[in-house]
Formats: sequence, C-alpha cells, structure tokens
Amino acid sequence: MNNRRTVPLALALIVALAATARAYINPKFTPKDLEKDSELILLLEFKDAENTGKAVATVKKVLKGDCKDKQVTFDLLAMAEPVQAQGKEVMATIAGGDREALLFAGKFEAEGTSIEGGGGKVAGLLHNGGRWSIMSLADNKLWEMEKIDEKMLGTFSGSTDMLVRCMTYIMTDPNADVPVEEKVEWGGKLQIGKTDRKIHAAAAVDLAGDGKLAAFLASDAGDLVYRWNGKTMEDVTPKLALRSTSSVFAWGDFNGDGRLDLASWDGKQLSLHCQQADGTFAAATVHAGDALKNGCLSLSVLDVGQKGKAGLLIGTKASPVVLTFKEDGSAEGKPLVAGDLPAGDLGEAGRCVVADFDGDSLPDVVQLFAKGGLFYKGTAAGSFAPPVKNQVGFGKGRYSVCLGDYDHDGLPDILVVSLDGVPALYQNLGGGKFKNMLPGSGSFGYISKSGGIGCQTIDISNDGRQGIFVTYAAGLAPQVFFNRGFRCFGLARKMDAQVQALLPQAAQGQQAGCVADFMGRNAMDMFLVLGNGELWLLPRRVEETPLGVVATLSAGSPYAGPLVVTAFDQNKRPLGGWTISAGEPGALFGMSEPGPLTLKWRLPGGQVQQKEVVVEGKAKRLLLDKL
Repeated sequence: MNNRRTVPLALALIVALAATARAYINPKFTPKDLEKDSELILLLEFKDAENTGKAVATVKKVLKGDCKDKQVTFDLLAMAEPVQAQGKEVMATIAGGDREALLFAGKFEAEGTSIEGGGGKVAGLLHNGGRWSIMSLADNKLWEMEKIDEKMLGTFSGSTDMLVRCMTYIMTDPNADVPVEEKVEWGGKLQIGKTDRKIHAAAAVDLAGDGKLAAFLASDAGDLVYRWNGKTMEDVTPKLALRSTSSVFAWGDFNGDGRLDLASWDGKQLSLHCQQADGTFAAATVHAGDALKNGCLSLSVLDVGQKGKAGLLIGTKASPVVLTFKEDGSAEGKPLVAGDLPAGDLGEAGRCVVADFDGDSLPDVVQLFAKGGLFYKGTAAGSFAPPVKNQVGFGKGRYSVCLGDYDHDGLPDILVVSLDGVPALYQNLGGGKFKNMLPGSGSFGYISKSGGIGCQTIDISNDGRQGIFVTYAAGLAPQVFFNRGFRCFGLARKMDAQVQALLPQAAQGQQAGCVADFMGRNAMDMFLVLGNGELWLLPRRVEETPLGVVATLSAGSPYAGPLVVTAFDQNKRPLGGWTISAGEPGALFGMSEPGPLTLKWRLPGGQVQQKEVVVEGKAKRLLLDKL
C-alpha cells in the first residue's frame, strides 16, 4: 500500500518543482551567461531518431567556437530505465518534425540550474522543441542524454528559432540585454469615479491630434470620454457633446476635414460622429443600403484611395465589407467576397483585423472564425484577392484580438484572448500564414489564463520591446507581461503584486481597461473599469523622463493606413513594427538611453522611407505624413 502511494506523491513533487521552474526567470544564469560560458554553440538539424535512441544531427551553422565535424551524434536513451521516458519525449519531438536544435557545450557554472557548479566538467545543453536537455560527452564524439532540465526554462523559455536570434543578438551587440524583470512600477492609484453603464471596451484616443490622449469607453448605454486635466481623469463627454452608443467602434477622419471622427455601431445601426471645429461632435446616420445586412462584428480604419478621407473595413457574419463615404454623406459598401464565403468547416465568423501582414506595403485582412481564419491579400487601395485559409481562430465565446510584433521581425503577429478558452499567440510566418506559438512564449504561455476579455500590445518599460496587457472578466486582476525579446515573455511580477495590493477588488474582474500615456509623460498609465463599475487610474512611477519616439499619422493624412512602421536603435537592434492608422495615438518606440533611433516605413507603391531621430532629454513625437 505504501509503495503504491509513493509513486503518485513523487510524481506530484516532480510536477510541482517543474511548475515552479517554469514560472521563474533565473536572474543568475541569463542567456548572456549561457553565451559567455559556452565554448561551442552549434545550430543543428536532426535527421531522425532511431528506436535505439541514436540520433544524428547535421551542423547547419557554428555560432561560436571551432567545430570541423559536419555531424553530431546523440544517445537519447543513455540514462537509466526510469528516466528514459524523458529521452523518448525528445525522440518524439524530433519524429514530429521539430528537428532544429541548438547545442551549447562548455564548463558551465549555471547557477540555479541542474548543472550548477559544473565541477570543471564539459557539459552539453541541448535546446529543441522548447525543451532543455542536459548532455554529457562520452568519448569526444557521442553526446549522451542525462535528463530534461526544467530549471533551464528560467534562462530561456521559447522556441529554438527565437533562441538562435537571441544568441546572435548577444554576440553582435555590445550592449545586449535580455531583461529578467520589468524594471518599472506603478506610482499609486487614483479613483476616477464609478459608472453603472456596461462598458464593452476601453481605448486611448488622440482627439485633438496633439498627442494628449483621452480614455474612450464604449457602452451601448452611452459612450464616455475621460481626459487628464492636471489632477485627475475628467469626464469630458458632456463638453464634447458626444452622444454615441457603441458596441463596436473605430476612430478616423471619415469626412476629410482633417479632424478625428467616430464610427459607431450600436448593434442595429452605423452612425458617424464627426468632430466640429470647436471640438464637439455632431451625429449622422450612415445610409449604406444592405451593406450591413449581416451585422457588424468589427470596424477598422482602411485607406480606400480617397486622399485625406478614411474608409472602413467592416467585419460581418458573412463577407467583410469595404465601406467608402461619399461627398453627400451617403456610403457605399462592397463585399470582399461575392456569394458564399469559402469558410468550409471554420465555424462561426468573427472579427477582422487589418494590417500589412505580408510586408508588401498594402493592407491585408485576416477574418477570424471559431476554428481558423481567412487571409485576404491586399492588391490595391480597398481591393483584395480571394481569401485563403489559415490558422487564426478565436475559439468560442467572447474574445478580444490585437496586433503586435512580438518577435520584432517587422511582420504583425495576432494575439487572441478568450473568455472561454486559453489565449492564442499567432506568429506571422509571412505570406498570410500564421502559427500558434503560445507554448513558445515564455511565462505568457502558462501564466495567462482563460477568462480574458481584453488585450493590448504595450511597451511598459520604455525599452523598445513589445509586451502584453490582458484584462479578465472574473477571478484575476489584470496582467502585464514584459517582453524579454524574441517572443519570450515574463510576468511583470512587481506590478502584478502592486495591483493586487492597491486594488484587491480588481481580482473580482474587470469590464475593460487600456494602457496609454494619459498623463503626458511618455510613460504608460493603466486605466481600469472594474466589474463593479469603479474607474481607476494607476499611473506609472516616473523618476527620470522616459525616452522614446512616438510615430503616428495625423488625422488628415493623405494615406489613412494602416501602415507598419519599424525602428532600429543605434546598435541596429530591431524594435519591431507597430501598425498605425491616421489619427490613432501612434507607435511608441521606447529607448533605454539617449541616442539615435532610425524609423522605416513604406507607403503603398512607394519606396522605403527612413528617418533618423536623435533623442536626448525628452521623447519626440513625429507625424510621418508631415516629414
């Protein structure tokens, strides 16, 4: 009887230790330490793994050290019988097609890992399929597997392709940094008020086009706008004479007067709320025939070839619709697909996201479905090729979707959080293809939960790395994840603890939230609408002026967008791409130190444009259409 109980208890202990290791970023053995201690770093490609455990890998590239061998041989079943199951895991990964690997060899100190101390013995660390395995050198030719080391996930938790890029960055940039914490904190709390309205979403909006951001709260009981007045976030909705009721919305210049307008869907009707010269808003119903007969699931600003006047991409339960506005105030809708959608077994139709996903300067559309998505390649202003299927789905129930460039390759990725399912992080592979890389996203992959109702891409630390903000309907406080670089996230633990201490009621859930520079300090502040209707602002603590460049398009830009703008720091480190549209708050490229930053962007049909900006004492804001 006792023996029977021993195995489950031992397994439970192993699982608990593994979970602890996965949730911990090791500050004492970072990727920089890994590179420094490695005498040899090889990029390998496995051919296959035999039933005996023998696996031969071809040397694709020598990243560090000297290696004349063209192949490396491993024995993945060299350990004792009870541990051979781990070797079989590695074999199954290789057999499943995940054949790329990195081998690190050296006399590691590796504090906080299973090979801590090393004892002067050469050891090998094999990274494959997001897993770390400890290897020992048997006869200068054969690497024998000892065990899988969960603790090494504290050094790097992600996919091998990202680890290759991380190593290349460390070896080529003298100022390379792979953060182990967020390095910033909240500076307190400020209660803004309380509302009895059901809030669907929150977003930052630049109403006057001067970079001073307001918080827009969408509600079918009446939208609200709050703006910083030097002391608090003031409800300026009455001053704006804004009477919209939004379940879905988009901000853009839809009448071509150079001012920001609101397109609002109230569940039955689309209306425009056009900003007047005095800053107030006047409402007008949009007459678009039967263009919206299939409802409205999403609204996105889209350039339709009318200089200075934006159109709308409307996600519906059938084909997406491109809506253009005429001089007489009427609108014309054109479905992207004539007839039935080629959705097949993708299930329920969902929202659309618009961006230049394939890097050709033209906006493309991804339409989400429950079990996958459709990719519409842009061919001209407001025109798209017939769709092809991809993986981008939302699951089921209420969900939220946002864009980010989490691996900093200049191609927009897609993040989905769901009330009824775990998040999905779709890495952009190019050509309209995406792959869910949630398991290879560090702490985000196993700390983020189901129950998410909102998501946003943010640079919380002003370090040029795109992180993630998630709000939850119940049971969890909002979460901030900082990016270590290369799609490897860590939970902002200090900020998480502060939120739980400052606003314990936030753990009961939120209705909506957003993070933006509401106080005008180039630092990200968090605006929250809690489940009980309380409105709170958590300003980020600022001791020194945060640096960076905000790149945007003015509301009256000749090109409405969306446009991808990328940046590189003085050491050529890519800060990734942000997707911006005319009149939106823009892209914040944070900087850890003063110096030059190079921005790049390309308008449809044009050449790549480039602008070097030197940032010294304070952040700079650029209107790309004014350069």
